Amino acid sequence: MEMFVEFKASIKKEFDMTDLGKMKFFLGVEVVQNDKGIYLSQKKHVLEILERFGLDNANSVCNPMVPGIKLMKNESGKQVDMTQYK
Repeated sequence: MEMFVEFKASIKKEFDMTDLGKMKFFLGVEVVQNDKGIYLSQKKHVLEILERFGLDNANSVCNPMVPGIKLMKNESGKQVDMTQYK
């Protein structure tokens, strides 16, 4: 901890810096730090977009597929470049 305090003091001497504690947001990305790791989320950004387009009260779904539909491979279909979708 002492090294951290010394490092922060030396940086403050060189640069105009204020210590705001743990980072919570950076360029619109939410940052959550805990013992298990550092997690990044854009939940706030997504909610703002939904609100802007009037979709904040829309029904949500886990995936956009129609429930119960059975998918089958189209053997005679056109070959696609799989790297385009990676």
